[in-house]
Amino acid sequence: MSDSILRLVKGFLVLGLLLLVPVVATFSNGGKKHDNDVENDKKETADTTISDSAQMIQDSVYATIDNNYQTVRHIFRKSCFDCHSDSTKYPWYHVLPFIGGMIDDDIKEAKEHLDLSNDFPFGGHATQIERLREIREEIADGDMPILSYRFMHWGLLIEGKRQDSLFLWIDESIKLLKQLE
Repeated sequence: MSDSILRLVKGFLVLGLLLLVPVVATFSNGGKKHDNDVENDKKETADTTISDSAQMIQDSVYATIDNNYQTVRHIFRKSCFDCHSDSTKYPWYHVLPFIGGMIDDDIKEAKEHLDLSNDFPFGGHATQIERLREIREEIADGDMPILSYRFMHWGLLIEGKRQDSLFLWIDESIKLLKQLE
């Protein structure tokens, strides 16, 4: 390979890294911290110590919500699964040293907040109602998917009819979950 082509390739790699580092650095949950982790863990533990009949009712409600979730799952798959599930489609630049590690850390952090890998009930911090409210708020505010991710992956903002469908599912799910309280 000639020196001029080699310099050109190196220049593109350096330029790419310089452009990607600030984008990828803001990849993780918009810089938000975990709220009330200990208190939420207590709530989750309390949820697991319910009676058999209450467990049957909860399982029935969860099954209903999960069944309805299947109608909006495609929205989550398109806009959320890369960071919030085990179904990540890594970008080409994931193979770059340092960048790949940052992306992996960001995905780990995202899944700690919300893990959509196993459908409903979702994994992550907080109760199911709190998770659903947070999803709704993040989407309504245009904070998810985060801007740096949307910059590299066009068309993922959840808006219009997709947002309406998702919010309807979230609102109906919260109503069902409140019956368990």
